[in-house]
Amino acid sequence: MKFNLKRDWKITSSCLLYFALSIASQAQESAQTDLSAVSCPADFYAIPLFKEARMCQIFAEDLPASMTYHAQANQQTTSDFYLQQLGQAQRMETHQGRILMAYDNDNKIIIISKDGGGTQVDILVKS
Repeated sequence: MKFNLKRDWKITSSCLLYFALSIASQAQESAQTDLSAVSCPADFYAIPLFKEARMCQIFAEDLPASMTYHAQANQQTTSDFYLQQLGQAQRMETHQGRILMAYDNDNKIIIISKDGGGTQVDILVKS
């Protein structure tokens, strides 16, 4: 089979998106209400957390790393925060009501999901 950059990039990108959305769904389903006592870091692998982040849960500290937290702001305000802090995302898409922002050649992914009166933010860092 001959290598086709455009086709192979779409396949890789689609697989990565599926993985990211799958992790976000799992994190949302397994969120625990008693996590509010857990203190949140200021950032995770140089990705800042929204002010007053709460209910932080780190799923994997070593690369590939992932964490989730709750922000008391809507999806637009939360995505605007990341655009201000990190600059324009290389890729920004909406899937199943979630905002996906990809940075650093898809090595850093932020997924912002509606969660009650605020948002759930999932951060995935590949390398």
